[in-house]
Amino acid sequence: MNSAKRAAMIFLGAINIMTLAAGVITELTMALGKDVTSIIPITTELTVNQILLLNFSVVIAIMMLISIVTTYLATDVSYSPKEIISNCAGIFMVIPILVFLAAVFNAINASITADKLWIVLSGILYLIVNMVNFGCILTIKEDAE
Repeated sequence: MNSAKRAAMIFLGAINIMTLAAGVITELTMALGKDVTSIIPITTELTVNQILLLNFSVVIAIMMLISIVTTYLATDVSYSPKEIISNCAGIFMVIPILVFLAAVFNAINASITADKLWIVLSGILYLIVNMVNFGCILTIKEDAE
């Protein structure tokens, strides 16, 4: 494996750790009912959970885009999104599935129906983002072989 591919894998590993941490922190923040400060200027009336989930969704979507661009820059062959996702090994999805289950728990405990919907949708987005992110690392590894 050449140094560029190795550097890309290390970089994407750091991105994946940040994505996993973002999911855990978001679900814990909701479960504990803590207040949040938005990093995105929001001009509409949203609940604390909706503000948290909007910020969370934007951050993980950006991290996924960074993973995809890095993968396309580091690989010799263009891989389709289907190939990237299919490269994701199930073992890597343990933490994202646990975070999704925490999201379901938080959705059940949410008092507002709109919050319930936002929580479940962001949990599904989180699963997809992690499949893509882990698939990107494993695609680069496969391309190096």
